[in-house]
Amino acid sequence: MKQTLQLSPSWFLDIRLKFRHLQLLQALSRHNTLQDAADSLGLAQPAASRLLGDLEEMIGTPLFRRDGRRLVLNSYGELLTRRSKNLLEELERTREEFNTVSKGGVGSVSIGAIDGPVVDLLTQAVLNIQSDNPGIELEIRTGSSIALSNDLMNGEIDIMIGRPPEEENGGTFHYLPIGEEPMVISTRPGNPLLLKGRTIRLEEMASYPWILQRKGGKSRKKLEDAFAERGIALPKDIIGSDSLVMTLAYLEKTDALTILSAAVANQQAKYAQIQILPSEVEIAISSYGILTLKARNQSQATVTVLNELCTVLAPVM
Repeated sequence: MKQTLQLSPSWFLDIRLKFRHLQLLQALSRHNTLQDAADSLGLAQPAASRLLGDLEEMIGTPLFRRDGRRLVLNSYGELLTRRSKNLLEELERTREEFNTVSKGGVGSVSIGAIDGPVVDLLTQAVLNIQSDNPGIELEIRTGSSIALSNDLMNGEIDIMIGRPPEEENGGTFHYLPIGEEPMVISTRPGNPLLLKGRTIRLEEMASYPWILQRKGGKSRKKLEDAFAERGIALPKDIIGSDSLVMTLAYLEKTDALTILSAAVANQQAKYAQIQILPSEVEIAISSYGILTLKARNQSQATVTVLNELCTVLAPVM
């Protein structure tokens, strides 16, 4: 019978886990060989090998599969490496927050958001935070829900506004739903389809170029499903990009079509950068919300920002 590995509540003390072990695991996740990982830490290769061997012996199982000179993480190695990276990232964020407080600030908070909420919800929340809590240092980044959830898991952001991963079962994130994000098909002013002065059928859009989310994005999949349901071949000319700047620049120079959050599209339409295409196609995707990691103890600054976000978002929830 296979013996089940079990770690005690004080396992990290029992095995005398060292900071250097965490650094080595992080380095091995970034480099293909033990030599490269050792070099990145300023260690001799034999010393790194002993360090890894000691860790595997103390844990009671291999953490890597040897493939020639390459080390490939197994399931135990992936788990320990992911947690090690989170711990090291928390220590780095502690340094940043400590320095912010020492200069008279309250703390720093990093927020990641999909494009739609940035336009009409997050911006207002940021203005309120700056007014009521000027000591909080804010960092805002945007991207797809897939990219942002990885950033949240890796400790690169504190708060995410977007859609949880499809495989999420409630064990990883605290999730406060906000609502659905309306999507529209958009293009540049002057696109020949706009000159028709009527609702455009999907068949008419098939011959035009598109710039969409990268493969796997929900709005892109919804459009692909719409083509499949009608038995229409997908457009031959599709560029994948999660960059709003790239999307807007491409639309300006071509007759391409895209799918944008209605909030983003309406904002850009005010300045005549794009125009919403009247279309028979409805792109409805799953709701989005506020996500934080259950495993992370939130700083007071993060709690303050979360409370402000909930206040601003309450009318739409």
